Amino acid sequence: MTQALQVTTKMKDGDQMKESNKEVIFDKLASVDLKKFARSEGLDTQLKRWIQVLSLIQAVLDDAEDKQNMRIAVKHWLDDLQDLAYDMDDVIDEFSTEACRRKLMEAHGSTSKVDEITRRLESMKEQIKILHLAETVAKRPNKNRDRLPSTSLVESYVYGRENDKEELLKLLLSNESSDDQVVVIPIVGMGGVGKTTLAQMVYNDDRVNEFFDSKAWACVSDDFDIVGVTKTILKAITRGGCDYEDLNMVQVKLSEALTRKRFLIVLDDVWNEKYEDWDILRRPFLVGSSGSKIIVTTRHHRVASVMSSTAGYSLKELTDDESLWLLARHALGRTNFDRHPNLEGIGRSIVRKCKNLPLAVKTLGGLLRARSTPDEWTDILNSEIWEIKEDQSDILPALRLSYYHLPAHLKPCFAYCSIFPKDYEFDKYELVLLWMAEGFLEESKASDLMEDTGDNYFKELLMRSFFQQSSSASSRFVMHDLINDLARYVAGDFCSRLTDDLEENIKCTILDKVRYTSFTSSMYGASQKFKTLQKAKHLRSFLPVSGKYDGDFYIAKKVITELLLELRYPRVLSFSGYSISDLPNSIGELIHLRYLNLSGTSLKVLPESLSNLCNLQTLRLRDCWGLINLPVGIRKLINLRHLENFNTSQLHEMPSGIDQLTSLQTLSKVVVSKNGGFRLNDLGNLSLLAGSLAILELQNVTNVQEARDANLKNKRDLDNIVLAWNSEYDGSLSKVLQQDLLEALRPHTNLTSLEIEFYKGDKFSSWVGDSSFTKLEEVSLRGCTHCKCLPSLGQLPALKDLSIQTMLEVKAVGTELCGKDCSWEFSFPLLESLTFDDMPEWEEWTCLSSAGENECHFPLLQKLCISRCPKLKSIPVLQLPSLSELKLQKCSVGIAKCLYNLTSLNNLDFRQIIGLASLEDAFMQFPSGLEDITLRECHQLKNLWGSSNTVNLVQLKSLVVSECSQLSSLEELAVLPMLKYLKIESCSALLSLPTLSGLNTLEISSCSALSCLPMDKLLLPQLRNLGIRHCQKLNLTPEIVIEDTSTSIESLEIVGCPCLNLRTMLGSVYSFASLRFLDIRDCDYDLDQLPTPSLERLSLCRCKNVSYLPSGLGRLRSLLLYSCSSPLLFPQGDFPPTLKFLDIEAGENLQLKPLSEWGLNRLTFLERFYIRGGYPGLESFSGSGDDGLALLPPTLRSVAIGDLRNLKSLSTFLRGLTALRYLHIFNCPELGSLPKESLRNPLQTLVINKCPLLEKRCLMDRGDYWPMIEDIPCVEIRSDGIKSGSMHFFSYHSD
Repeated sequence: MTQALQVTTKMKDGDQMKESNKEVIFDKLASVDLKKFARSEGLDTQLKRWIQVLSLIQAVLDDAEDKQNMRIAVKHWLDDLQDLAYDMDDVIDEFSTEACRRKLMEAHGSTSKVDEITRRLESMKEQIKILHLAETVAKRPNKNRDRLPSTSLVESYVYGRENDKEELLKLLLSNESSDDQVVVIPIVGMGGVGKTTLAQMVYNDDRVNEFFDSKAWACVSDDFDIVGVTKTILKAITRGGCDYEDLNMVQVKLSEALTRKRFLIVLDDVWNEKYEDWDILRRPFLVGSSGSKIIVTTRHHRVASVMSSTAGYSLKELTDDESLWLLARHALGRTNFDRHPNLEGIGRSIVRKCKNLPLAVKTLGGLLRARSTPDEWTDILNSEIWEIKEDQSDILPALRLSYYHLPAHLKPCFAYCSIFPKDYEFDKYELVLLWMAEGFLEESKASDLMEDTGDNYFKELLMRSFFQQSSSASSRFVMHDLINDLARYVAGDFCSRLTDDLEENIKCTILDKVRYTSFTSSMYGASQKFKTLQKAKHLRSFLPVSGKYDGDFYIAKKVITELLLELRYPRVLSFSGYSISDLPNSIGELIHLRYLNLSGTSLKVLPESLSNLCNLQTLRLRDCWGLINLPVGIRKLINLRHLENFNTSQLHEMPSGIDQLTSLQTLSKVVVSKNGGFRLNDLGNLSLLAGSLAILELQNVTNVQEARDANLKNKRDLDNIVLAWNSEYDGSLSKVLQQDLLEALRPHTNLTSLEIEFYKGDKFSSWVGDSSFTKLEEVSLRGCTHCKCLPSLGQLPALKDLSIQTMLEVKAVGTELCGKDCSWEFSFPLLESLTFDDMPEWEEWTCLSSAGENECHFPLLQKLCISRCPKLKSIPVLQLPSLSELKLQKCSVGIAKCLYNLTSLNNLDFRQIIGLASLEDAFMQFPSGLEDITLRECHQLKNLWGSSNTVNLVQLKSLVVSECSQLSSLEELAVLPMLKYLKIESCSALLSLPTLSGLNTLEISSCSALSCLPMDKLLLPQLRNLGIRHCQKLNLTPEIVIEDTSTSIESLEIVGCPCLNLRTMLGSVYSFASLRFLDIRDCDYDLDQLPTPSLERLSLCRCKNVSYLPSGLGRLRSLLLYSCSSPLLFPQGDFPPTLKFLDIEAGENLQLKPLSEWGLNRLTFLERFYIRGGYPGLESFSGSGDDGLALLPPTLRSVAIGDLRNLKSLSTFLRGLTALRYLHIFNCPELGSLPKESLRNPLQTLVINKCPLLEKRCLMDRGDYWPMIEDIPCVEIRSDGIKSGSMHFFSYHSD
C-alpha cells in the first residue's frame, strides 16, 4: 500500500498492501498535525474507522492474492480496492497539505469525500464474506532478500550460443557472390529466445571488427521509422550528429559515408512486412563494397523473406542443459549444481516451464538467487501462476512469476514503468524523481535520502534483468519487449499510453480508473491526445515521452487551461518541449503536485501561484531560454528538493528566500543580486546541494564574508562548479577584493569540473590547481583578462580537459603551469584535450625538462587547439603520439613545426595561418595518416604540398579549401586514391582541377578564375553529388568531359554560372540515368530538355526562359519554381501524376493560367501547394477543377498562398481540403474572411502575415475568428513581412 496501499501495487499484491499500508497510510493517519486537524473538523472518528476496516481487509489479502488468477470476482475486488486506495491517498494528502497550511478545508469539500470513502470501505469489507476470503494464519515465506551492495556490477553470461555464433560468423565473413546487391542475414526466432544477444556477440567479435570498415546498430522496433533508422545509422557510421530531417538529405549523406566501404549494419527487432518500406530504407546500402552485410533480427519469417532472398538463420531455444547452466549462473552464481545437488532436478523442471527461453531463465534465475532450499524452489515451481493459459496473456509465466516474487517495495516502481513505450530509453535520475513524486520511495530511518533509496531500487531492478543498459548511451536504460509487456500486464487499467492512434487511445483503457499516463510527443498531436483524458479525473502522472521528432511541439493555450482544470490530483505533470508561452494561474491549485517539468518551453514568466505548491519536490526549467523570473514566493516551496534552471540565459535575477529551501539537492544556477534578491551567503543553508552549480554575477558581491558563508568547501557532493562574473563588468572593485572573493569560494576537493569566467583579479587563488583536487578532470578559464600568469594546473593528477580562453595579459607560459614541486615530465599525465584561444599578447611557451631541453610529452593528448594567438612564435617541442585532432587558427606556421610524433593525427584544421605557403613546410614530421583536412583563409598558401615525395596522404578522404586567394593549383589531388569529398570555395586564383577518379562529392563555389574542368574522359566516374556555384568563367568543353560522369550523378546543383551552357550540358546527349535531384538557379539558357528518367526533385530559381516542363517526369515528387519569368503562360501541359510537393513563386513576367485549368485536383498524391503572386488583379479564385469538382485535391495537408494584393476571398480555393493541417496566408491586404469550414478542419498550424483585415478578426480573445482558431496548436499572427513566414513554411515541409 505504498502511497495508498503503495497504492496497492499497485497491482494486486498482498504483501504490498500489508507492508506499505503500515508504513505509509497508517503513518499518515497517525500524523500529529493530521490528528489535530481532523479533531478540529470533527473527522477523527471516521479516520479511526478507516484504520479498523483497513486492518480487516489486510488480514485476507494473502488469500485474495492467491485466488485472483482463478476467480475473476476476486480480481475485480482487488482492482476496486486499489482504486479506493488511490482515492484515500488523495484525501489524506489533501488533509496533510491543508493541515500544513493551517487552513480550513471547506472549500475543497473534503468532509463529503471522507463520507464517500468510508462508505466504500464498508462495502469492500462486506464483500469479504461474499467472496469467501479467509484470513491467512500461517506466515508466508519472506519474499524479501538482502539487498546487494549498491556498488555491485551486473555481469552478462551467454551460454549455449557458441555454435550459433560460429555459424553466423561464417555467413558474415564470407565474400561469396550473391544476386542481391546487399547481403541480408535474418536471425529469426520467438521473443526472448536471444536473437539480439546473438547479434551482439558477432557484432563485437574481433574477427568482425577486422573484416568490416564500418559498423552500425539500429533498433527498429514495430514503428518502422525510415528517417529515424537512417539517421541512427548515419550517426554511428560518421560518429557525428545529424541535423537533417529530410529523408533525401539523410540518405544522401549516408550513401556518401558508405560508398566503397565494407560495412556491417544490424537492424534489430524488425516487424514491418512492407517491401516498399524496406526498398526505400536499403537504398543507401547499395553503394558498399563487396562483403557488406546486414543482420536483421525478427520474430517473423515473413519479415525475413521480405528483406532477404535467402533463408533466415532460425534461432531455437536452448537445450535443457544449456538452460540449466544459465539458471545456475544467475540463481547460484555457478555453472553447475555440484554444491546444490538437491536443487538440480527442480531446476530442470523450472527451465522447462520457462520453455528454455534465455530471457525467462535469466529473469527467473535472478528471483531464485535469494532462495537456496528445495522447499523454496518447489514452492515457485508449483505455483498456480504457471497454469494460466497463454491465450489469456501475452506474458511468459516465468516473467509474471518473477514480478509476483519481487519485494513489495519494487513492485510499484516496476509497474510504473509501464508508461514507457517499447524501446524507449529512460534516464535513471529522472525515473527516480518520478518514483519519489508518486510516493514509492521512503526516507530511511538512517541518513539515506529518498533519492538514494530510489537509486538502490533501480539497481535491484537492473540486477534482476527488468532493466537493461542502453547500447547507445551508458546513462540510459531500456526494458526488453517482454518485460515491457509484463509491466503493462501488472499495471492493468491504472496505466495508459497515448499514441498517435487516437481510436486506439479511446478504447485502450478504462479512463475513470487511469492514474498514470504517458503520451508520445509529436509536433502537433497533443491536443487530440489530451482530449481523450477528459474522463481521467484522478490522473496522478501526466508525462510526455520523446518520439521520433526532435523539434518543438505545439499545443493550444486553451487545451492547457482546460487540462489543468480537469486534473485535480496529479503528482507528476510535464509539458517538456512544448512551445508554451503562458502557464495558467490555475497551476497553483494542484496541491498534490510533486514533480513539474517545464523544460524547453517558451515560458517567460512563471505565475506567482506556483509558490502555492507546497508539496512540490522537483521543478525542472532547463533550456527555458526566455525565462526571466522565478516566483517571488518561492520560499513557500518548503519540500522542494530539485530546482533545475540551467540554460536559462535570460534569468538575470533570482528572488530571496531560496536559502529557506533546506531540502534542495539540485540547484543548477544562482544569480547573485545587488540588492533585494538572492545573496551569495544564501548558499550556506543549502547543505545538501549536489551535482552542478553555476554562481553568476559575482561582481555584485562586495563583502568577502558572504563568500565564506556560502561554505562551498564543505559541500562535498558538488562535483561541477561554475564561478562567473559578468562579461561586461568593468573591474571597478579592487583586485584584492576579487582575489579574496575567489579564495573564499574554494570548493570541496571532490570537484570533477571547474569553470572560472570573467574573473577580474590579477592572479588566481592558490587552490586553483592544487594537487588535493584529485578528482578534477575538466578546467576552463575564460575571460580572466587581468591575470598575467596561469595557475599550477599541471599538478592536477586526473585532469583530462583544459581550456584557456581570452587571457588578454598573459605573455608567457612556463614552469608556473606545472607548479613548484612538479616538472613538465610529470605534469598533465592524463590530459586528452588542450585549448588555448584568444590570447593576443601571448609570445612564448617554455617547458624546460630536467635535462634542460624545451620539450614536453603529452602521451594521451587527443585534441589540441591553438587559436587567435598571433604573437606566439616560440613553443616547446611537443611529443604527441595520441593526437587525432589538430586545430590552429590565426597563429604562426612555426607552431606546427614544433609538433612531433603525429602518428595518430587524422583531422587537421588550419585557419588564418600566418606564413603558410605549403603544408609540406608546416611540419618537421609530416602526418601521413590524415583523413580530413580543412584550410580556410590561408592567403599565403600557394600549393597544398607541392610535388614532394615526402608527402603521401593515401588515407585522405575529405578536403575543404576556402578563401585561399593565392592557391592556383590542386594538382596534388590527382594521386589520392581514397579522396571522396572535395569542397573548394572562394579561391580566386585557382585555374583548374586535376583528374579525380574516386571522388564521390564535389562542391565548387566562387572560384572566379576557374574556367574549365579537366578534359580527361575519366574525370569523375564515381561522382554522385556535384555542386557548382558562382563560378563566373566556368564552362564545360568538350562534351566528353561529363560523358562517363553523368551516369553516376544523383544530385546536381548549378547556381550563377553564366558561361556554363546548361542547355548543352543537360540535353539529351547525356543520359544522367541516376540523377534524382536537380537544382538550377540564375540561368539564362532555354531549358527545353532536362534529364528526366529518374528525376524526383526539380528546383528552378530565377531561370528566365522556363516556359514549360519537359515530358517524361514520371517519378517527379517535388517541383519548385521560384521567380522563373517567362512571357508564356504557365503551366503548359499536365503535371507529373506522382507530384507530392508543388511550389510556384511567380516572377515579374510569369503569367499563370487560371487555377481551374491546372488540373491539380487530379494529383492524388499532392500534399503541399505553395503559390506566390502570378495573379495581380485577382479578387477571387473562380470556377472549379476541370472535372467540375474542387480546385485542389483533398490530399493536401499544407497550403501557402500570398502576394495577391487584391484577393478578397478564398472560399473556392480552400473548398474540400478536409486533410488540411497547415495554412499560411501572407501579404493579402484585401483579404477579410476565411471559409469557416476550413477553420473547423483539424488545422495544426495557422500563419497569417501582413493581412491586416484577417489579423484583426483573429486577435486573441477579441477577434470574431478567435473562438474558431483557439484550439489550433500553433497560431502565428504577425505583420513583419513575408520572408520569415515562407521560410518557416519550408523548414517544416521541404522534401
